[in-house]
Amino acid sequence: MQMNFSESFIQALDSLKSNKLRSFLTMLGIVMGVFSIITIMALGSATESYMNAQFEKIGANTISITYKNMNVDKKDWLTLKDMEYVKEAAPEIKNISTNIQKRGTIRIDDKTKDALVLGVSSQFKNFGIIEMKYGRFINDFDVTKRSKFVVVDELFVKKFFKEGQDVTGETITLKTSSGTSVSLKIIGVMSSGENMFEGIMESDLIPAVIYMPITTVQQLYPNSERLSSIDVSLVEKDKLREVGRRIVQYLEMKHGSEDVYMAQNSADIQKAFSDVLGVVSSILLVIAVITLIVGGIGIVNILLVSVTERIREIGIRKALGAQKKDIVLQFLTESMLMTGIAGLVGILLGVVAGGIISALIKIPPVVDLKVIIMAFLGSVALGIIFGVYPAKRAADLDPIESLRYE
Repeated sequence: MQMNFSESFIQALDSLKSNKLRSFLTMLGIVMGVFSIITIMALGSATESYMNAQFEKIGANTISITYKNMNVDKKDWLTLKDMEYVKEAAPEIKNISTNIQKRGTIRIDDKTKDALVLGVSSQFKNFGIIEMKYGRFINDFDVTKRSKFVVVDELFVKKFFKEGQDVTGETITLKTSSGTSVSLKIIGVMSSGENMFEGIMESDLIPAVIYMPITTVQQLYPNSERLSSIDVSLVEKDKLREVGRRIVQYLEMKHGSEDVYMAQNSADIQKAFSDVLGVVSSILLVIAVITLIVGGIGIVNILLVSVTERIREIGIRKALGAQKKDIVLQFLTESMLMTGIAGLVGILLGVVAGGIISALIKIPPVVDLKVIIMAFLGSVALGIIFGVYPAKRAADLDPIESLRYE
């Protein structure tokens, strides 16, 4: 009495149907394991794709000149004058920019809010994901003349004015940390776009962000000559390291110092981010795999119980001519069916969960078909691995003893 795979499949399906609750609880561990893997991989891929896209918008050919140690002598401070030195050291640079950050308080009519004041140079826009909704950004003339101009974003408009309103030409009051108050004219509104942190940024605990000419900020805030960094961009990406070293050497020569500055390029930063994301994803995947293993152990236990319950049935089948391979095939098919169904359910839940979470944090979902296929094949393989011992135990039963079993 030999059985082919289709007969084994039908019998395995009947066995699962006859013990619905037990089968469901057994498959739950596999479902959660596969669900975790698909969700983690989907979110990891989506996050990496999103960040890579942001790097591309910013520019994958940028260099940031900063300090090796933030506690440097005043003579080694990077200042606006050093931007001219950078241009001398690297005439092939495309754009150059810098900024300083200060704190203040914004007041419009009876509304007030803490603010992060960004003093920027005219080319700052070329280094950020900045799109203007209304008006314009800070330009060279504003920086040269120390204009009392300010650029805000749509979240700022939503807080202080009416959402979607063109507020260019309106006046706001900034009170600096030293107590000085100054009236500023809004010359532009930046588009906030699809910001994954928009809900958080709207909180009253998060300061508003405003952009002003760097020279104006330095005029309003005493002792603010020091720059935290100078950023440059190149046309040729393969020259990032060479140009970075040249700029550092030239600045140290001009300041009469050694081992003070360093150059960080966007390619290295992007790689570092990907490495960190990879480590985090790997740790989470290990946890998910442990969940799968626990689920697999549950399958072994249930199949061993099933073998005990069906000893007499196995004895009858062997008496009618069933061979060991037929018994093994029956139990392996049952094990693979359980893990296969659990894998499909886990994949479906993982894809849905990944899409929902991506929508909530406003990152385009990324579903890799190869990951889905590997997850399904892995769950089926798990059924084979954890089904071997119960199947062999069933196949090794003595038919005579099995028939006597009560």
